[in-house]
Amino acid sequence: MWQKFWDATRVDVIVTGIEDQAQLTLEEASDLHIEIDIEQLDLEAGVTPTLFFDGVELDDESHEISDTGITWDPEPLDEGVHVLAMSIGRPLLDDAKFTWTFAVDATPPLIDVVSPQPAAPICTPVSVSGTVEAGLASFQIDGEDAEVDETGTFTLEFDQAPLAPILLTAEDQAGNTAAAEIVIPVEYPSTQGIHVTAAAWGYDPLREHVLDMVDAGKVSAVELDIKDEGGIVGYDTDIDLAHEIGAVRQEYVLADAVDLLKAKGVRVIGRIVAFRDGPLALWASENDRMDWVIQDNDGGVLSKYGGFTNVANADVRQYNIDLAEEAIDRGVDEILWDYVRRPEGDIEAMVFPELQVTDASPEAEKRAVNDNVVSFLAESGRMVRDRCVYQGASLFGIAARNPDAIGQPVPGIARNVDYIAPMLYPSHWVRGEYRVDHPNAQPYDIVEASLSDFQRKAAGSGVAFNLWVQDFSIGIPYGPEEVRAQIEAASDLGVDNWLLWNATVRYTPDAITPEMVHRPDGSAAPGE
Repeated sequence: MWQKFWDATRVDVIVTGIEDQAQLTLEEASDLHIEIDIEQLDLEAGVTPTLFFDGVELDDESHEISDTGITWDPEPLDEGVHVLAMSIGRPLLDDAKFTWTFAVDATPPLIDVVSPQPAAPICTPVSVSGTVEAGLASFQIDGEDAEVDETGTFTLEFDQAPLAPILLTAEDQAGNTAAAEIVIPVEYPSTQGIHVTAAAWGYDPLREHVLDMVDAGKVSAVELDIKDEGGIVGYDTDIDLAHEIGAVRQEYVLADAVDLLKAKGVRVIGRIVAFRDGPLALWASENDRMDWVIQDNDGGVLSKYGGFTNVANADVRQYNIDLAEEAIDRGVDEILWDYVRRPEGDIEAMVFPELQVTDASPEAEKRAVNDNVVSFLAESGRMVRDRCVYQGASLFGIAARNPDAIGQPVPGIARNVDYIAPMLYPSHWVRGEYRVDHPNAQPYDIVEASLSDFQRKAAGSGVAFNLWVQDFSIGIPYGPEEVRAQIEAASDLGVDNWLLWNATVRYTPDAITPEMVHRPDGSAAPGE
């Protein structure tokens, strides 16, 4: 008798659509269908269920009760912890009670890091710590599973500061995800320099002009061309491909030039014009390597600048990286890339072999070119950083406002170089640009407006800036006042690094005062 009574009043429950201690996203909580199957449910015998949600009894119209159980389709639920409870009345016995507690979580998991980190010396070990939310479903650092202690703390150790940002990703139990970057910029030395072509260094009068500026304390660095705008390699290179394509025109011995300049207390920057390279483009077209060049729509070499090589091609990249590595072996302190971009103009008139695009639209092609420019700098940067040498990139002035026009996305580039060298020459701006009426006649105003835009676009990267300064005349005569105005505009924005540009390597020493120049060893420049 008692067994029959027990069988009649025993309640077995099976729930589908929700689990106890579940973690749901808002999307999941917006489309719940809950079924509670109740075995031995006998409504006529007085075994009746009552449903409660968050402590409130649900009215009869909100759910359906049948001989087999309850069906409930709740309205979309808010974020927070929720409790679904059911009470089943039984004759002569206490109510049978069941509870399911679950959370609706729309909040991404917490990743707490400081970015950018304080600048670190380029070749010293660094350590970075942070915390993440406890109880994550997964936590990865640069795509690899990472361990955290019971408090969610993690620590990263590096032999030297990595060039590229470190990507942290986390997923909580509800499926919410979060990502964060750790950026560890390096301490970029104070740099005040001048551009020197290979031919100028090989020509006694111009070399003496450069050395006079060094000896007078007008500069703390000298930039020497490794490969120039004409694709000419102007020093004693051992890179076979440079000789094979006829690009070598030796004007100087690189190691000797570096030794002389360093003996005078200045740093040496090796400038490499990357993808504007007529000799390589011509050789490639004549040797069945058309994938090395940007083509026109007829399959020929794009005529811009006498030939523009293809940033997406691994062999083209390697040629440039080989030149950089050789320059580092011979003592340069930095590699500064120029023409690390595509040609300006309509991208629909350009064909980039091997370029991986998401669709056939011009916008997708522009994004793919941008990505390849950034990935090239990441690739070269790994080698450069391993050698404890700085990497910079010269960017067109329009890159901050219209990166797709030339393939130079400032945020991505900033995260893969140690410094950006924006070319903000006042003579190159149209009237009204950045709301400056006459940029060429207002060098301070246009540099201040355009450089501040670059700084905004690079925010959070920790990248340094090294301003290219116009020391030549186009349309308006430029002398000490105009040159100094550009330097002062940058200084007022916190940028004290600059490089004077004059293609003829004839500079204006009177534009520079001793207090503008800081030697790499911290010593006073001559004359101070």
